[in-house]
Amino acid sequence: MAVAVVERVRRNPNIALVAVIAVAAVVWPFLLSTTTHFYGVLSISYALVALSLTVLSGWTGQISLCQAAFLGIGVYAGQKLLHGGVPLPLTLVIVAAIGAAVSLVLGVPSLRLRGVYLTIATLAFGAACQRYFFELESIRGYRSSVVPRSSFFGFSTASDRSLYFVGLFVAALAFAAVANLRRSDAGRALFAIRDSEDAAQALGIRLAPYKVGAFAFSAALATTAGVFYGMLFQATPGPEQFGVIQSFFLLALPVIGGLQTLAGAVVGGVLLATAQPVVNAFGIRLFLASGVLLVLVTLVRADGIVGLILRAGRRFREQIRPESIVRYGSFLPEAPTTNGQHAPRVLVSRPLLPGSVVRLRLSRSGGRS
Repeated sequence: MAVAVVERVRRNPNIALVAVIAVAAVVWPFLLSTTTHFYGVLSISYALVALSLTVLSGWTGQISLCQAAFLGIGVYAGQKLLHGGVPLPLTLVIVAAIGAAVSLVLGVPSLRLRGVYLTIATLAFGAACQRYFFELESIRGYRSSVVPRSSFFGFSTASDRSLYFVGLFVAALAFAAVANLRRSDAGRALFAIRDSEDAAQALGIRLAPYKVGAFAFSAALATTAGVFYGMLFQATPGPEQFGVIQSFFLLALPVIGGLQTLAGAVVGGVLLATAQPVVNAFGIRLFLASGVLLVLVTLVRADGIVGLILRAGRRFREQIRPESIVRYGSFLPEAPTTNGQHAPRVLVSRPLLPGSVVRLRLSRSGGRS
């Protein structure tokens, strides 16, 4: 059994990496002070929002500028349900359903919109929520309301550390669901739609169900994050906290972390949650710091911080194990020699490293090799 596990880890190093991250996520609250637990819950909230944008923007190619509005919907709806005595697990399910239902109001009419037009529609929805809907007495009211911390299947959330573990459990379920989605046929359809909607239609993929489904799933994740956001602060922030500017910040999360990978959502969430106290220590505005990071990520042409780490890892493996590098070259026939035979010449893309192994397979005109 142990040999099989070791062999599986050797073939797929990502398993070991995920295990290390999981252990670190569980252990660190017992090693650091209680003041850091606040940032742990905040990181989970932002990571869920970043995960929603990974599915919507990174995998489907739809740009949303209203994720902050969905975060606010989760805060306000969760506050009313928790005050009404609804258990926290059921509150999470109901709030996710509310977010998905609200997204249909925006997503279905926007099916015929593409590119910048869909982005403008989400921008208008976010501005309407900030300026009008969140100001209504029936939704938020004009004064901040206390958000109670209910137990989760008997597990108390009174402290920030206990709330962190509940959020970690919910986030693990969300990340597992998204990972399975990526490996499914629906996930492959989303990538096909992102690359080319016309080509996806030619393959028989119906665009409407997948685009609306991705938008609804993304909204459900963002509103779920809003429940933990409200419980963390134990208050309902004002509408300006869920405005258009905040949507730009949230959109930058997966871009800086890595828009194509699940790890990028985690990195982006942790980065934004801990960035404010860091930039305050140096007297730098968060707008400037995040803008510089976006420019650097764009200039290096990597998939965020995770992409840079993966690229550095590949370069390191090439140096320590040059025989594992696979390079593709071309074979060009030279002019016939004196005996009438052709001598092939091998061209490679770049110089070979010391210790590299070159394997050639030559085929005759009859097809034999």
